[in-house]
Amino acid sequence: MDLLTKLPEMSDDALANLRSNARRLQHSGTPTQQTDAAALLPAVEAEIGARRLAKVKATRSVVRKPRSSRPAKPNPQSASEPE
Repeated sequence: MDLLTKLPEMSDDALANLRSNARRLQHSGTPTQQTDAAALLPAVEAEIGARRLAKVKATRSVVRKPRSSRPAKPNPQSASEPE
């Protein structure tokens, strides 16, 4: 199984680690490692971006409860200080 097919199954931490390793290998690896890292990095970035977008959409789609119309709490300082 090729690494590109494993990307959707990887955890967020594993993807972040893979991205940092690929970036490092692009600059300091052997020519083969540099080529492989350059080929892998766009797919890793796309997967991370898709997950980030899905998280944002999920938090925006959550139905929020309307604020209750409770009376305001009395200010304890104003209640204890006579004028």
